[in-house]
Amino acid sequence: MATAKKNTTPNPIDALAEARALADQREAEHEQAKEAADELFARLDRGDASVSGLDLATAEAEIKRTEHLLSMARKQIPAAERAVKLYEGQTNPVLAEYLRAIIEEHRFNFGLFGVPIEVVPQRPEKLTAPAAYLYQVEGADYDTTTGHMTGTAHLLVTVPADGLDTIREACTTGIYKLVHHAGHAEVRDSLVMQPDHFVLSVYLKNLEPPMPVISERSTATGTTLAQRLGGLAALRSKQWIDDPRTGRMANTHTIMSGKHAGEVVSQARDGDTVRRKVRVQFTVHGIDRNIDFPELATFVDRAIEDVKGTFSAGLGRVESAKVTSREPAKVNAEVRAVISGGTIARPALAVTAELILISKAAA
Repeated sequence: MATAKKNTTPNPIDALAEARALADQREAEHEQAKEAADELFARLDRGDASVSGLDLATAEAEIKRTEHLLSMARKQIPAAERAVKLYEGQTNPVLAEYLRAIIEEHRFNFGLFGVPIEVVPQRPEKLTAPAAYLYQVEGADYDTTTGHMTGTAHLLVTVPADGLDTIREACTTGIYKLVHHAGHAEVRDSLVMQPDHFVLSVYLKNLEPPMPVISERSTATGTTLAQRLGGLAALRSKQWIDDPRTGRMANTHTIMSGKHAGEVVSQARDGDTVRRKVRVQFTVHGIDRNIDFPELATFVDRAIEDVKGTFSAGLGRVESAKVTSREPAKVNAEVRAVISGGTIARPALAVTAELILISKAAA
């Protein structure tokens, strides 16, 4: 009975690790060869006549031999890295999966209601309309300092020809609206049109992924997170008011925030999941009028709900948030009037909040 031959070819990730290990080995051998030659010349300088010409010739030849081997080993690494990028695009298409989630949630925006959507390892050879396929040619690049990802995903859509242009326009508009203009990533696109399908290649720069990969040595402090919370509270305060500067009604913020500060107070790892506890402080106060403490507190509470699930560079996704203290305060606020300005002491709320942010540990 024939026995199946075992596949001993390493996967690209292992092959890259082996290529790098070999380059390190060759570099060590080259350094050893140079040190051995230096030692021979040092012995000659001390008058050691036992060092022969053959010894010197052998040492010099060994330097050249190890230098050549080192050069060859280093040249193998870029090819191995390219193979890993291709392999990761096929086995871990995180950008394609991200776009699929966006499209699935907003099918009408993309004109793909009722069209099957599938993430595939590579571009399919046979197309059966109607269908939409998402795939990556290369893996994503991870910025483990911030948690952002960058790379390209491809959307191939095949539908009857009379609806192709309409869906192509809807897909392009949908991606810019729900990703680029929503602030989740910078988007650039390119398009290839065929009679029965199109391929929309979407380059995503600094994408805020659902589960960011962040180094445990991140130095992010949380100050930006405090600014975001204050900004969300200000957004919650928007209302139609009579703007004294224009004499017209305007939908504008009625409070503002300041004195933002933040710090990571603890960090814990469970498997490859990292949770950071971040403490932030900020103040909120009325802009053109005094706002009492209960109303300020209401805006802050709403901001606490709004911040859950948001991305914070270098820290992760907000898993939970709570206010730990609210203290009455006073701030010197600018008075914006039609004729004259100045400052006035306004009632303010000094807020302290604690947030738990989740991320995946960088390898």
